[in-house]
Amino acid sequence: MVSVDPDEAAGEERPILPWRLVAGGFLHFIIPAYLIAALVDWQLRGEAFRAFLGDLLPFSGGFLLVYAGATLAASLAAAGLDRLLLWRRARREAADPAAPARRSEARVAAAVRLGKGKFGAGGDAALERMLTRHWLHADPRFQSLSTDLDAVVQRSVRALAHAKADGRAEIADLACAAIDHVGQGLDALETVQREQAESEARTVARYVELRYGDSDFAGGAD
Repeated sequence: MVSVDPDEAAGEERPILPWRLVAGGFLHFIIPAYLIAALVDWQLRGEAFRAFLGDLLPFSGGFLLVYAGATLAASLAAAGLDRLLLWRRARREAADPAAPARRSEARVAAAVRLGKGKFGAGGDAALERMLTRHWLHADPRFQSLSTDLDAVVQRSVRALAHAKADGRAEIADLACAAIDHVGQGLDALETVQREQAESEARTVARYVELRYGDSDFAGGAD
């Protein structure tokens, strides 16, 4: 089985890290913050505007130092908070027995989204069939197949993005064949599951027949 990064979401861009959002926000508002700070400093000094302009250069240097320090401190705090939140989320998922099944189902849906339109009509049809198949995502064997499907689509799409024009068709054909192999694996698991369910049903039916076929409870009342 092919192993991929569990945090890698097929077909979706990675989320922007919180510290980048914070740093971007500080950079976005640096000019308004500078103008407001300059205005406040001018009002607090109570001097003529011309005199304040003469001191604007040292004020600007001090403002940039303070603002850069605040940006760095806020970004580091956001990065630390993000790590804490990720750790708590990982603990919750580890304690949740349904989490692997949800991730498996999400991998299948994301792989179909990412691969759609990349491998031709045959690839699109094979991926669409993946959504209608009988997945038992709580079963580790089906989870392995969803991981393989996710890996095939991701690696194939990445290869197509770097392939030359004369090599794209071969990559698409290889991807379609690999997707079909995943489908064959699903068919085999479905067959095993069906045979197991039928066997269990026959066993229970036989047990009931043996236990209650000549039950003492049968018979009319006197």
